[in-house]
Amino acid sequence: MSKTLNPNVLIELIGDDFITAKKFYTDFLIQSKSSFAKMRATYQDNDLKRLKDEAHYLKTSAKAVGAELLADYLQELEYAAMDGNSSLCAEKIKAIHHEIGSEFVRELKAYLSSHPHS
Repeated sequence: MSKTLNPNVLIELIGDDFITAKKFYTDFLIQSKSSFAKMRATYQDNDLKRLKDEAHYLKTSAKAVGAELLADYLQELEYAAMDGNSSLCAEKIKAIHHEIGSEFVRELKAYLSSHPHS
């Protein structure tokens, strides 16, 4: 089962370096908000090819930082866009917005504040 945040993924990638991990998470949050804005715009323009590409781009980063549930939603959006399924794209965009805007941020804040080196 996928988690909203699995910090072990990033630890395996960079080691147990909390300062570097915190920077990766911060950069990812900035990237995810920018990328989501592009996804929303490409969906509104009905450009499903660009929507698929943007979902794929963010999915790669989401996997790297352990945003597993977000990566799953992005994968589903990628497939929906490839299939030309606009209504499923809309559903996944809502799920991604919720995940980026509240769930991932909430879990990340809890994780960062519980770490002794934060």
